[in-house]
Amino acid sequence: MTSDQDTFIADAVEKALAGDMDAINSIEDRSIRGKAKAALVKAKRAAKAEQKSESSEESQGGGTPEEKVVQSSLSALLSSVYPDEIIEILNEGKVVQLKPQKWNEIATFFRDHADALLDQLECLTGVDLGTEEPLQVRYNLHSMKHRHKIEILINADRVKPEIPTVETIWRMADWFEREVYDMYGIVFTDHRDLRRLLCPEDWEGWPLRKDYEEQESYHGIVVPKVKEGWE
Repeated sequence: MTSDQDTFIADAVEKALAGDMDAINSIEDRSIRGKAKAALVKAKRAAKAEQKSESSEESQGGGTPEEKVVQSSLSALLSSVYPDEIIEILNEGKVVQLKPQKWNEIATFFRDHADALLDQLECLTGVDLGTEEPLQVRYNLHSMKHRHKIEILINADRVKPEIPTVETIWRMADWFEREVYDMYGIVFTDHRDLRRLLCPEDWEGWPLRKDYEEQESYHGIVVPKVKEGWE
């Protein structure tokens, strides 16, 4: 293969990697087109291997220096505006525990502030920290523009667990909050449709709490079902 062909194929592969597959598919010479496709496959494999290597290095080292700066800047931003609402900053700024009272206001701030733009709620989950401990809700937030993220922890009183809703801020929170309410009994105040999601509305108790005691029957149905004879 001549140097001109090498250059031509390299240019076509570069365009294909950028999304323009016509650069290869439109090559009339079948031999050159085949070599270009082979070069494209090889380039994709090399890029994938490099990405995997970088990902492995970051996971072992706790993230790149740039990521650590971003996480620190998010927690620093929060500290500068809501210092009295922070209980603890953990894991190099990647995790922040907040008081619950102003959570809706802080969530709106995080979503809208130009340096944060945390427009994606990736996950919201409940945790029972122990029968003598509070309940907890964890929020994983991500910015589609800045590609940074942070985890927010908020504890709720075990006797009267209440946390402000964020379902009008991130619509994904709607069913997430309903599921946490259903499993842990945490009330998300001002939620527009807070009701059980998995269990019947008249189910007794909160199944994922560590002190949960399963009811013996539900409308005449034995709970748990007797499996003898059909198991």
